[in-house]
Amino acid sequence: MDRPDVRGREAILKVHTRGKPIDPAVNLSSLALAIPGFVGADIENLVNEAAILAARRGKEDDHQAELEESIERVIAGPERKSRLINPTEKLIIATMKPGTQL
Repeated sequence: MDRPDVRGREAILKVHTRGKPIDPAVNLSSLALAIPGFVGADIENLVNEAAILAARRGKEDDHQAELEESIERVIAGPERKSRLINPTEKLIIATMKPGTQL
């Protein structure tokens, strides 16, 4: 089965946001454009992640910002503080010649 096109993704977004507290200003059409390659399960995770982010921020509705941020969380997973690179490591990585190993 092929992945849904933009209209399909928008329809899936409408299904998964139905009955959930979504800010009326949220633009599902633009959100559908921002998630090429997402399938139904990815879109369901996106909506659930947005709800979690909104709750953590004390918001009653999911807003465009939470939905857009949840795209990154679905693709890459949540940010891990233990994986942060310190400034010295950043400098080493930025100045390394291609093919060089640490």
